[in-house]
Amino acid sequence: MSELKTEEEQIEAFKAWWKKNGTMLVVAIAVAVGGYFGWQAWKNSQANYTSEASALYQNLVQAAADLSDENNQKTVTFISKQLVDDYGDTGYAVFGQLFLARVDAENGQYDEAINALDIAISKTQDASFVAIANLRVARLLLQKQDYTAAMARAEKVSEEEFAAQQQELIGDILLSQGKRDDARVAYQKASEALGVGVNHPLLDIKLKDLVKG
Repeated sequence: MSELKTEEEQIEAFKAWWKKNGTMLVVAIAVAVGGYFGWQAWKNSQANYTSEASALYQNLVQAAADLSDENNQKTVTFISKQLVDDYGDTGYAVFGQLFLARVDAENGQYDEAINALDIAISKTQDASFVAIANLRVARLLLQKQDYTAAMARAEKVSEEEFAAQQQELIGDILLSQGKRDDARVAYQKASEALGVGVNHPLLDIKLKDLVKG
């Protein structure tokens, strides 16, 4: 009887506990289950989101393979803007702006190209990407003969891996202003930054021309 009483007491104790805490337990379980499935749904949603952006970007790359075709240029422009508007927090949107800038630059729309590159810069913290974009902006400003702005943009690049490109561009800017001696110094720095055994025929020609002059 003592064992039975004990079991009965345990049952009654459980009933009392359940009456007091059962609702809270059910709610806790529901929240946990809901959170799990909610997390799974969010992950699936993010995967779909990224997949959609990737598919768009692949279409853009295909169109960019032949920008002599006006329809391809329109496709690149359309998709690039769609990536920024709908998938702006992905890397695809950032790289899309590079293609858009290329289309604009080839059509002589330098301001639009610079704007596209600046949008790309604003959407990434990748130092290498920012350096590449700044160098491209500087070249576009050089095309516009805005030498002061071109130099300022080129000097923003501080990453050592881009030192050769930066110094060569600075040389181009100086040479365009008729500053031959300063340009030669910049080209020499670019050559030194390339390192021993690295050939850059165009840079060599630039240096030889200045030496001859």
